[in-house]
Amino acid sequence: MAVRKAIVLAAGLGTRLRPLTVSRPKPLLPVRGEPMLARILDMLVSWGVEEIQVNAHYLADQVAAFVADYQGGEPEAKGVKVSVSREEAILGTGGVLRPLQDWIGNDPFWLVNGDIVVEDLDPEPIEEAFARSGNFAGCWMSEDFGPRTIEADPEGRVCNWKSDDAGYPGTYTYCGVALLSPEVLRFLPPLRRAEGGKGEGFCSIVEAYENAMMSAAKFVVGVQEPEACWCDAGTVASFKELNEGPMSPALFGDARLDALVAALGWKAEDALAEFLDARGSDRMFYRLYRGGSEQSAAGSALGVIYEETRKENANARFPVLTRFLDGNGVRVPKLLADLPESHAYATQFVEGKDLETRANEKGADLVKLYLPALDVLKSLWAVPVASGVPELEPAFGPELYAWERELFERECVKGRYGLDGLPAEAVAELEKVAEVLCREPQSLVHRDFQSANLIYPNDGGKPYLIDYQGLRFGAAAYDVASLLFDPYVPMDGTDRKMLLELAAKMPNAPSAEVVTLAAVQRLCQALGAYCRLVSVGQPRFGKYILRALGNLHHALHEAELPALAGFSHQLIEREKIAGGV
Repeated sequence: MAVRKAIVLAAGLGTRLRPLTVSRPKPLLPVRGEPMLARILDMLVSWGVEEIQVNAHYLADQVAAFVADYQGGEPEAKGVKVSVSREEAILGTGGVLRPLQDWIGNDPFWLVNGDIVVEDLDPEPIEEAFARSGNFAGCWMSEDFGPRTIEADPEGRVCNWKSDDAGYPGTYTYCGVALLSPEVLRFLPPLRRAEGGKGEGFCSIVEAYENAMMSAAKFVVGVQEPEACWCDAGTVASFKELNEGPMSPALFGDARLDALVAALGWKAEDALAEFLDARGSDRMFYRLYRGGSEQSAAGSALGVIYEETRKENANARFPVLTRFLDGNGVRVPKLLADLPESHAYATQFVEGKDLETRANEKGADLVKLYLPALDVLKSLWAVPVASGVPELEPAFGPELYAWERELFERECVKGRYGLDGLPAEAVAELEKVAEVLCREPQSLVHRDFQSANLIYPNDGGKPYLIDYQGLRFGAAAYDVASLLFDPYVPMDGTDRKMLLELAAKMPNAPSAEVVTLAAVQRLCQALGAYCRLVSVGQPRFGKYILRALGNLHHALHEAELPALAGFSHQLIEREKIAGGV
């Protein structure tokens, strides 16, 4: 069967892949040095496709430039004509078809996601499934990988696109490759009012499939191909897996990595880079190796690429703070290279484990393990603040404390649990907590002084403080609370009480009572952040919500805040249901 045309979907926002997609659309992210979109186009060309439309919305100019480069400036250079269909407002996987209706014509066409990684896929089984559907629609599906959210009968006809039993036997993943008849257009839903950045024709192709099934008994027939491989590359974790292991920095397609290698004084041909993670504040982390060897910690550095879309990244703040803290006796990784014009820097790579990992190891002595962390706090409080302090984030005060309360109410109370809001008595108690914290002496506060931001080196030395771009003035109790009521580490009341007493004996330290109040404030902020992250496609933070609520409930009882304590108990019961506990 000769299929001459294809539509490749490349308009999505790539939200789950931020910050990798802050400055590059997801389909242009590399997999072992080759953009995902290039792989899809090459696959379609190998299938004999002659005309391809690539839709574009987010960072559309980059997609258009890539398509022009792919063809070498000549439309027929690769035996295929590739065009870009720009969407001023995003139209979705179904709405993309409307402006292309005349181009589609009367013949079947491929509809393929441009942000997937596919290997060894044979088009013939999908073409045969298309024929079995009555020449309506055939697709590739799998029961071996992916979320498995669709159900199909023994003949392969998809009868449910939103299974309530996702992941169970008899469910499949739609793998983003379909062969469609132009007839599918008549099953698109009616035009809707444009809203939320979406065009009036926005819809999913699944809506058309469901309409065809319900109104005309027309089914998409799915087929499996056991020899083929698929990955949607939709998360930072999957991107890391696809680009696993050290490789040439050039293969990541980001000139900033090459610039860091040069700034370190290394030879480009001897350097390797390994993608580690993408964390908050729109930053990407790479381990850079010198001399082409990934074995030597001494010959490696931590390379960081950041975007100035976040204010805490403006004016190269992190390198500036690194110099400041290092110069004042706070144990932070040494700055090795700083390229503010490229939005990149490199620090010493600390070979070790974070406190979260160490504390969760079997048999860990938490009191012994946390004492060096308290020493880091002591060094932070000892920094002279009369002069010479670089630009920091706005200090803690009534406005910031109110913002944290509102985050908790909006994302957790209303967003996750569907409640109307915090009771008036609970709001009053939180306001009193903020008043107490505002009366405390001001010192340098990390703001996220938690177990994930303390690295313990393998050589047994003192821990290093990381992720301090949010440094500001505030109540020292906030950092102590962040550490000792941290939801990432289970801690019993005995260990916490002992550590609170030890912390209270340090110079310039807050009392245990004020730390407990600060824990209430901090945990409200953390819960709001966790719930927001889960809602935007980062489910890994969901596992900390119940523990955070438990810690909050404990702190509220210790602080004698009855209205909030009673309300937190309600949230715990709701979370047990929401989290499937």
